[in-house]
Amino acid sequence: MRDTYGTEPVRDEMFSILETYIPWKGRTEQVQIWDGDGRIVAEDLRAGYSLPNRPTSAFDGIAVRFSDFTSGIPDTSAWKGGTDYVFSNTGVAIPDAFDTVIAIEDVVMEAGGALHLLSCPQTWGEYVTPVGSQIKKGEILAHKGEMLHPALLGVLAGAGYRSVPVYVRPRVLFLPTGDELVPFGGGVPTGSNTESNSVMLWAMIRRFGGQPSVSRILEDDPDVIKDALLCGIRQADLVIIGAGSSKGSKDFTMDVLDSIGTVIVRELGVAPGKHCSLTMVEGVPVMGIPGPPGGAQLISEYYIKAAIELLVTGKIRPVPWVSAVLDGDIPSRPIDFMQGMELSVHKGIFHGVPWPVSGRTRAECRNDLKAICYCPKGRRFTKGETVKVELPLAEIPVQRQEV
Repeated sequence: MRDTYGTEPVRDEMFSILETYIPWKGRTEQVQIWDGDGRIVAEDLRAGYSLPNRPTSAFDGIAVRFSDFTSGIPDTSAWKGGTDYVFSNTGVAIPDAFDTVIAIEDVVMEAGGALHLLSCPQTWGEYVTPVGSQIKKGEILAHKGEMLHPALLGVLAGAGYRSVPVYVRPRVLFLPTGDELVPFGGGVPTGSNTESNSVMLWAMIRRFGGQPSVSRILEDDPDVIKDALLCGIRQADLVIIGAGSSKGSKDFTMDVLDSIGTVIVRELGVAPGKHCSLTMVEGVPVMGIPGPPGGAQLISEYYIKAAIELLVTGKIRPVPWVSAVLDGDIPSRPIDFMQGMELSVHKGIFHGVPWPVSGRTRAECRNDLKAICYCPKGRRFTKGETVKVELPLAEIPVQRQEV
């Protein structure tokens, strides 16, 4: 069918198109709190009680009455435990008769059991943890649309949650294609190449909140590709097909998609990863990604991630970014370009070194802090300029997402 989007969208336009066409599923389920890491909360989770539920000691020490110290340190030689003071341990409730704590380091037990104090409390309630200082009854512990992480799971466990309501992970199927590809893990015949995108996509889909599956490598045969796509849309919420979208003699993917669905985007107006597509087939989004691993990685970090977020919450999370000083020039190009960067920090200031477009192996381009500078068509950036550098795989500090 004819494309419904006639031009080649740039990055932000592609995000807008995904928001228009990717259907929010909104399915929810309960999962054990042990399995909650990385899941998206489906409703506000509130505390059913306060913690601590009694005033507790913030340190190991002794609990005393602040009124006994209004004139400084009193004569404590005749003080008796249980009457004038009690030993208090960290996190343990102190008796109602006492209201202030002195750290054990400032307490000396002299021969014969007499008590000697090295410091005087300055305020009522010193070193006492008040009721509700950790968890307040009724407060929202996790917001709807928030991503669960280990520390937050600990908070929920402290509030008594055994299970949590989360959005169901959408089913995402990846279809690798190409006669030249062989499965990873074995030898590579002369003239062949290893299919590695499936491993990368599997891990990314999991990280982005999807439930991944991968098909066998599909031959460059229109009937094989068509059958796989029609089968895929019946078992997945999102189908990703790799390669076959360019203009080579064995690139059949777009022709097949034309015959079975409505092509929304045929290719992008941004590189690398120009050959990214979106097609709706019987209401199921099918996204095409480039075969070369670099382009496949970049497209996945931005658009596959966005598509999965839309399926889960109906919203795309903003891409985290920082300001960085360029330690090299970025030339202008005739197309919007996503420039890879090596990011470092010097004296508290981020610095970015642009990667060369070619001449580096995949291993040389690997960087734990993956960074991108989005360069509009015709725009040149010079060394020393401060630019916006995106971190597509970084965690967003505030994970709350309105749904």
